[in-house]
Amino acid sequence: MKLLPTHLTTAIAGFAATAAILVTLAGCAAPAETSGPTSASGGEGASVSDAAFQAARDAYDLELAQCLRDKGLDVKDPQPGQGIQESSPEINEAASTCMREIGDPPVPATSMSDADVLSMYLKWADCFREVGFDVAEPVSGQAFVIPEDASAEVVAACTDPTL
Repeated sequence: MKLLPTHLTTAIAGFAATAAILVTLAGCAAPAETSGPTSASGGEGASVSDAAFQAARDAYDLELAQCLRDKGLDVKDPQPGQGIQESSPEINEAASTCMREIGDPPVPATSMSDADVLSMYLKWADCFREVGFDVAEPVSGQAFVIPEDASAEVVAACTDPTL
C-alpha cells in the first residue's frame, strides 16, 4: 500500500519520500477518510514533524502488522523505515479493514493547504492515468493510493514536485 496526505519544498519532498517508502505496500488499502485529532503517535491521519515522522510511521506499521496478524495473516513486524513487505490479495483486503480500524498513517508536517494537497494529488492521479494505471479520483482529506504495480521510476515521475 502506498499512502500519502514546513515549507512547500519540504512538504513535497516528504510526500515523495513517503511514496517511495510505501512502494512495498502498494494497493493494500482503499483510502480511508481522515478524521479526529492529530498526534505524533500515528493513526487518524496524524501530522508530525520531519524529525518525528519516521518514528511515528514505524510505530504505525507495527500496529498495522499486528492487526493483520490478528486477522490470521502471516505478516512479520516490519524493519524500521521498510514498511510491510508481504503482499497478497488477502493482505491487501485485510489492510483496508485494519486501516479503517486504526486510521490513516501519519504524514509529514506540511504548511500546504488542503486545496493545495488535493491539487497535487489530482496531478499525480492524471500522471498515473496517462501511463495506463486505473487510479481513483483523489478526495480532499483522504490519503492518495499509489498503484500497487507502479515501478519506482513511474512513482518518482508521477510524484515529481515539478508536476
